[in-house]
Amino acid sequence: MTDPNTPKVSPDPLDKPFPIWVMLILPFYAGLFIALIIFPLAGDWRWLEGWLYNAAFMLITGISYFRINQENPRVIRNRMKFKKKGLSAVTRPSASSDWFILPFVGVGFFGAFILPSLGHRYGWVSVPFLVEIFALLIVIVGNGIMSISMLQNAYASKLLDINQDQQLIDTGLYARVRHPLYAGAALMILATPIALGSWWGVLPACVAVVALILRIKFEEEMLVQGMQGYVDYQKRVPYKLIPGIF
Repeated sequence: MTDPNTPKVSPDPLDKPFPIWVMLILPFYAGLFIALIIFPLAGDWRWLEGWLYNAAFMLITGISYFRINQENPRVIRNRMKFKKKGLSAVTRPSASSDWFILPFVGVGFFGAFILPSLGHRYGWVSVPFLVEIFALLIVIVGNGIMSISMLQNAYASKLLDINQDQQLIDTGLYARVRHPLYAGAALMILATPIALGSWWGVLPACVAVVALILRIKFEEEMLVQGMQGYVDYQKRVPYKLIPGIF
């Protein structure tokens, strides 16, 4: 029995799931965003690879965010924030690297969609269809790794920041590599242009991945300075992105 004298603790509003209709809208919003980039540039609204990519992306996004919303909605709120709130004078210099790294990530990310779309319009490159399907599976795997990382880490923000109540996560995927979210993102970005039929699109994708690797350097500087136990975590988990390699 519950002790009637025990004070009731109000649930944290950050842990309250979003309404179901929000989770239904998110994948369609993501699909519309991609569609408005690739199909006008491709000049072909019947582009098969474009529709296959969009359908797979919407499906995995919808399934992932529905589960995340049920089990760890705080991470969705953390990834939606646009303002850094937990930095100190010591951690702010490292976190300020966002202003010059994120543009490179953005250029590489959008380039991975733009070049394949233009390539389809002008017939620049032809990737075998089976290779495209394999790359699409890699996109799904990368997106899945990102989703599992968010499910396991409520503090996985898009911004370099340290929340006031942030705790070190060293279980699940974080027991294998220190930045599984970036590992999944790198897989997804690198495979995206190939899934859309372009080898040339891998070049901007590589720019985004290199920018993410550089971002890890600054993020770890911030975490070493601002999170207790992170140096020990680096020793326990020596790999950043790929177990046994890097």
